Formats: sequence, C-alpha cells, structure tokens
Amino acid sequence: MGIQQKWAQYEHQTIFNYAILPQEIQNKGKTITFQPKQFIVSRGDFLRYVYFIKNGSAMGTRNYADGNEYNYFLIDQQNGNIGLLELFAREPEYIASILCTTEVTAIRLDAELIYDYVIKNPEMLRRCITLIAKDLYQRSANDGRFYYLDGINRVRHYFVDYYHEHLKDPKKKVTVYAEYRDIAASVGVSIRTVGRSIRQLKEKGEIQSSGKKVIIDADNYALLLSSLNLS
Repeated sequence: MGIQQKWAQYEHQTIFNYAILPQEIQNKGKTITFQPKQFIVSRGDFLRYVYFIKNGSAMGTRNYADGNEYNYFLIDQQNGNIGLLELFAREPEYIASILCTTEVTAIRLDAELIYDYVIKNPEMLRRCITLIAKDLYQRSANDGRFYYLDGINRVRHYFVDYYHEHLKDPKKKVTVYAEYRDIAASVGVSIRTVGRSIRQLKEKGEIQSSGKKVIIDADNYALLLSSLNLS
C-alpha cells in the first residue's frame, strides 16, 4: 500500500473543532459570547483554556520572536480553536491576540482537560497532528518567497494568498482585515509602498475597497493571479 492510500485511510480525521468533541467533553465547557472588536485572548496571557468557536469569526495577530513582523489569520467554527498550538507546544502563554470580527459564541474548556483527552485518544491525536503540521508546512513553504519580487508583486502575492486561505464560498467576496502596516510587516516593504501598490491595484481593477478595507472577489482574484510577476 502506497503512502497516498495510507493517508486516505485517515482523510476524514483532519478537522479539530467543537463539532467533533464528544458530548461528555462538550458538557464540561462554558459558553461565552464576545462582541465585535472584543479580544478573546491577548498575546502573553497564561494558557488556562482552549476556546472553540461555535458561531462567528475572529482575527488573530501572530507575532514573531523579534516582535516586529506579524500577519493575520481568520478563524471560525470550521477551524476555530484557540490555544491548541500552545497546548501541544507546551508553551504557557498564548502566542497571538484573537480579536472578534463579528459577535462570537465560543466554548471555553480547561486546557488540562483537552490535553488529557487528546493524549489518550489516537483519533484526536491524528487530527491535531494534521492541523498543526498543515500550518507548519504552509509557513515553511512561504519562506523566502518574496526574495525576487518588487513591491506591488509582493502585495499581489499577499492578496492572492489571503483570498485562497479565507475563501469559504466561491460566490462570496473576501474582506481583508489587515491594515497597511500589517501587510507591510508581512511582505517586507514600507507602509508607503503598500499604500501605493493598493492604489495601483484598485486602478487596474485587481481589488475593490469599502472604506479602508480591501475586498477581493473571484474576478479580482483571477486578475491578481494573472498579473502576478514571479520573475
């Protein structure tokens, strides 16, 4: 049996969210409602709980060791767990601040309870391994990808990746919640370059905007992808 056939045996065990928890674990959780723009956890808080998002979405700010570079990721009920990475890295503090973009209903469970449950359950271990490994793989694949790109193509690349990562329904648009300074830090250019690139991309019809937020639909994505110069 080849490796792909081996993977196929467990391909249904790749999600780790509230819905897959057994009822006896769910019953030990506490339901908490957070309002838009309210933090669920803040970077540096002690890891006491793991949160599972039941409804709504939130935005995370992940900081690197030097404190200067960070990017955003979006979580919802499909991939929405907070604290799992820290729990299995055996790190006592949350690495990211998680800010609600909508009203969020989350289930809060003791970190100790989740750790004990997963460690003793092979299926849950497989789910956690896949979840964490996919995140690491994606980030490793991104190392050095901007080395040969100019400013506007770095920003294009950022929007292409953001759209691909956060699209849930092909018929819907994706709103980019990152601000200019955060995009600049993520792709390694100045805030001024990000602003200039965004203006140019809007003029070319590759992105849209509403207020200060960039919006990308399927047509915008196709234009961004076709215009991306990787040379």
